[in-house]
Amino acid sequence: MIQTPLRPSGRTSQRTHAFNRWTQWARILLTIVLLLVLVIAPWHPAPALAATNQQSSAEVALRWSTPVVTDKSGYALRAAVTNTANQPMENAHLSVSTSALYSFSSRTDMQTWSEGHARIPTPDLLGTQTVPTIPAGQSIEVAVNVPADQDAIKKMASWGPKPVRLSLSDDQGRILGDVFTFLTRTWDGLPTAGTPALSLTMVLPLTSSDWNIDDKAMTALMTQSGSGNDKNRSVTLTRQGARRQEDQSQLLSKHGSLQTLGDPVYLSAFVNRPQIQGLIQPADFDITGYASQNQDRYAQAGVTPESWSAQTAAKLYADSAPDTYAWQGRREWTMESITTARRAGYQTVIAPQGFEVGADTSAHTGKYTIETKAGKVTVLSAQRELSNLARGHPSSTRATGEQTQAGQTARFIAQSAFYQMEQPYAERSLLVCFDTDEDTQQADRIMTELEHAPWISLKSMDNLMQAPDFTGGSSSLLKALELDSTKSSTKHGDGSIGTLDSLTASRAEIDRFATTILADGKQDSQPTASATAGKTDSQALARQDANTTARQPKDPHQWLNQLTVAHDDLALKSLGGTAAAAGLADQAEAISHRLLDGVSITPSESLNVVSETASMPVTVSNSHPYPVHARISARTDSMEIVTSRMAEAVIPARSEAQVTFKVRVAAAGRANVDIGLLDRQGRPFGQVRQAQITSNLRLSDMSGMVIIVIAVLLGLLGLWRQFHRTKDPDE
Repeated sequence: MIQTPLRPSGRTSQRTHAFNRWTQWARILLTIVLLLVLVIAPWHPAPALAATNQQSSAEVALRWSTPVVTDKSGYALRAAVTNTANQPMENAHLSVSTSALYSFSSRTDMQTWSEGHARIPTPDLLGTQTVPTIPAGQSIEVAVNVPADQDAIKKMASWGPKPVRLSLSDDQGRILGDVFTFLTRTWDGLPTAGTPALSLTMVLPLTSSDWNIDDKAMTALMTQSGSGNDKNRSVTLTRQGARRQEDQSQLLSKHGSLQTLGDPVYLSAFVNRPQIQGLIQPADFDITGYASQNQDRYAQAGVTPESWSAQTAAKLYADSAPDTYAWQGRREWTMESITTARRAGYQTVIAPQGFEVGADTSAHTGKYTIETKAGKVTVLSAQRELSNLARGHPSSTRATGEQTQAGQTARFIAQSAFYQMEQPYAERSLLVCFDTDEDTQQADRIMTELEHAPWISLKSMDNLMQAPDFTGGSSSLLKALELDSTKSSTKHGDGSIGTLDSLTASRAEIDRFATTILADGKQDSQPTASATAGKTDSQALARQDANTTARQPKDPHQWLNQLTVAHDDLALKSLGGTAAAAGLADQAEAISHRLLDGVSITPSESLNVVSETASMPVTVSNSHPYPVHARISARTDSMEIVTSRMAEAVIPARSEAQVTFKVRVAAAGRANVDIGLLDRQGRPFGQVRQAQITSNLRLSDMSGMVIIVIAVLLGLLGLWRQFHRTKDPDE
C-alpha cells in the first residue's frame, strides 16, 4: 500500500521561508564584517607593547634626547642598554622610529602611548645603531644621531608632540626591550603659522633640610658664656647642603626667567644672597601638618606661630621684603590649614602638587580666591601633570620612557605643547612648581628646553598674580577643601607626631636644667644639711679657674637662652615640609643630652675596707661656664656593706667638687655601688657610675677584743671539763 507524504501546512511553509531568509541575511552580514576586518586590520597592528609580552632579557633606559626638534636641529638620543640575561648579548641593534604624520588627539592618547598600550604604528625609521656585545649583567650606552635632512624629520608636516619608540632586537627580529617616549616638533620651517604662546610660570622654592649642629660652635656654647648675639652659628648647613647652594646659585644665574621663592632662614646661609621673587614661611614650616594636630604640642616643642609667621619671614630677610607665600607641607591644603596660614599673615598659599579640581578639563589658570574665617586668601594651584614631571615623578609606573630624567623632560615638553594645542587662542597662565629638593640638573634641562620652545612664554610671579581667577573654580575648590578637611580630621598618622614627642622631651630637659640643676646663687651659696655629711673638698674648690667669675655674665639664664634658641631653631627646621628633615629632632635632643652630661661623676676606684667604718670619696665635675647644684646618691647591692645614701654639692663653673660617703661594714665581702646624680626634685640625670667596695674585716677594734675574750673563756672551759670529767671503765 503506497502512502502519500503529508504536505506541510501553509503556516509551516511561511515559517520555513522566513527562517531561510534570516539565515541568508546573517550570512551576508557576517561576510561584510569579515571583509571589514581584513581591510582594516593592516592599518591597526597589535598593541605596541605586545612584543614586550615575551620574557625580556634586556632593559633600555633613555639617558638623553632632543625633546624640541626644529627644521635645523635634527634629533639625537643616548640610551643605556642593560643585559639582564645570564649570558652575553650579541648581534643586537637599537632602532628608533616615529610616526611623522601622527598627532595626539587627547591626554588619554598620550598616556596610553607612554605606557606602551596605544595602537599607534611607528613606520618612520629615525635611525638604527648596532649594539656591541654586552656581558651578562652589564650595561653600555648607545647613541643615535638623526640629521635635520633625514626623511622622517622632513616628513613632519605639522607641529606638536610625536610618538617615539626605542626597540632593542636581536638578529632574529625578537624584541628584547622597548621604550616609549616623545619628541616635539616646533612650527619652525612649517607652512602653518604659529599660535599665541602659552604663559608658564616656573617656580623653584629655595629651602633645605641639610642642617647640622656644628660641633665646635656647640662645644664653645656649652663651655663658654656668650653674648647672645650669635644665636644661629651652632646650626649650619652640611657639606651636601653647601654644595647644593652652589648648584642652585649657578642654576639661577643661568636662567633668569626661573622664579624663586626663598625660605629666609635658608637664604641667610648664602654667601651671596640670590635674587628672589617672594618669600615662603621660615624653614619651610609644615603649616598643613600644624593645622591638623594639637597646636599646644608645637609650643611645648619650642615652635610658636610667631616663629614661622609672615611678619617673621619679612624680618629675617631684613631687606625690603617681597611678597610672602605659604608653601604646602606634607598634607593637602584644607580649609582649616589655609585659615591657619591666613591668621599667620599669609594672603597667598601655593599648592605645588595642584588640586583635583578641574582635573578633567583643559589646562587652565590655577588661581582662585576664597573666603576664610580669617579673611580672603588667594590660592595658586600648580598644573598637576607638568609639576609632577618637573618634580621628577613619572606620570605612571608603567610609563617606560619616564623612569629617567631625560624621559620625564621629553614628556614634559610634549605635554606642554599638547596643552597649547588644546586651546591655542585662550589666555591661560599655568603654574609649574619644582620640588623643595629639586635636582638642579633636571631643572636646568627643563628650563633650557622651555627657553627654546616657541609655544611657551615664561612669565613672572607678578604676571601670575595679576591673571584673572579661573572662572567658576572657587566654588568647586571650596567643596574640595571641605572634603579634604573631613578626611584630614580622621587621619593623624605621620612622622611629625614622633618628632613632636622627641622635641617636647628635649626642650623640657633644658627647662629642667635651668630650674632644678643650675645653681641659683643665694640658695646654693651655703652647703645644705645633707652636704654636711659629705662635705665639699676644699682642695677641689681651689682648682676652680680664677678668671671664670670675671668672664661670665651676671645672669646665667642668658647662656641657657642661647641653648634654647639653638634647640628651637632645629625644632623649626625638623618640622618642615621635607620628610628628611625629621632627623634634625635627634640633633635637638643631643643638645639636652650634652647639657645634662656636662655634669658628671668621675669614675671612682675600688675601695678596700678593713674596719667597720670607712669613707668613700666621690668627685663630681662641671664643664659648664656656670655653677650647678646636684645631689649625689650612692646605693649598694649588699645588706652587710652600706653607705650613707645622699650628699649634696655646688660644683663651680668649669671645675669639680668632691663629696664623701660613710661606709659601714657588718661582715667581710664585696658590694657594688651605683653612684648617680639627682636634681633638686630628686629626679635622676646624667650617667650612673659604678664602684666596688671590698671588705677584709680585721680584729683590731673592740669587737675583735670581745671575740678573743670569748674564745679564751671557751678554751679554759674546755680544759676544766677535760680534767674533771668521769672516765669510762674501758678507758
